[in-house]
Amino acid sequence: MGVIPDLVPNFIDGEEVEAASGARFDNINPHNGSVLCQVASSEAEDIGRAVEAAKAAQEAWADLTPVARGDILREAALAIRDRRDEIAEIVALETGKSIDDARGETLGAFELGMFMAGEGRRYFGRTCTSANPNREVIILRQPVGVCGLIIAANTPIANVAWKAFPALLCGNSAVMKCAEDTPATGWIVAKIFHEAGVPAGVFNMLQGLGPQAGQPLVEHADVDLVSFTGSAAVGRMIAAVAGERLAKVILELGGKNPLVVCDDANLEKAADAVILSAFSNAGQRCASGSRIIAFDSIYDDLKRMVVERAESLKLGPDNDDDLGPVINERQLQNMLTAIRQAQADGARVLTGGHR
Repeated sequence: MGVIPDLVPNFIDGEEVEAASGARFDNINPHNGSVLCQVASSEAEDIGRAVEAAKAAQEAWADLTPVARGDILREAALAIRDRRDEIAEIVALETGKSIDDARGETLGAFELGMFMAGEGRRYFGRTCTSANPNREVIILRQPVGVCGLIIAANTPIANVAWKAFPALLCGNSAVMKCAEDTPATGWIVAKIFHEAGVPAGVFNMLQGLGPQAGQPLVEHADVDLVSFTGSAAVGRMIAAVAGERLAKVILELGGKNPLVVCDDANLEKAADAVILSAFSNAGQRCASGSRIIAFDSIYDDLKRMVVERAESLKLGPDNDDDLGPVINERQLQNMLTAIRQAQADGARVLTGGHR
């Protein structure tokens, strides 16, 4: 596809490598179902190699000053900005969202990178008083070690940035398991980090499916922290497995977010907010409004406005479309199943509700 290679590999210890088994899977364009590329399908052996590389590289990286690490990460952020059109094209192809949306997300990743690079000059600890005379308590920030980072596909370049930049700035090394639906986005960032001066082994990017690649990363004894964005069910498993060895765990899971509309609200603006929250990024947002709670006195008017706006939405991958497709066929079927179950439980579909 031009910007995406025929095979998206792993990036381990500064090198692009296939999965040890040679296994691959297809990366599907969610807009039209075409095959974008093939992807390395990693397993425990690949995870072990990446963690070993990360562990070997972490101490030297941590020995750099926070300012020095921030300077390197600033170069990586600037490279993301300079290559924003290339990255946005990859994001758009892998997610089905418009180029404008993908470019905005890419620039958001750049801004996050610049912010975290600046934090290298504000790497504060704390000084406290002591119960003992002539003593002070000094609290220093220290790296955790090897971070296992598992990201979702909804905002792929932003998800990479949100986890990678803070972990590396703080002197950790990282092994990131890329979302299987957006592998090329992770691949291009790994290359950019390496070209910007992040040492080999400090940031490793693995491709693969959750059970085969994500779970061995969570289970690996040398992974000191697991940061995961995804479902509550997988989050519970990660908390249990990583908690068994007292590894640190950070979870960003799905919610059931309420949006409350009071009887003194501006209903036009409220309806716009409901639609933006529920449908932007095809509804694939951790903060997507999935429950709308309205006062009785304005319920019917708000419902009418929301239905009218929903019926006017245009689906497609272009800049003048309102939203693109969901990320894959499995997710689409999950949504249709949820609608059918809601109807069976007594819900009424006011518009849409079908493929």
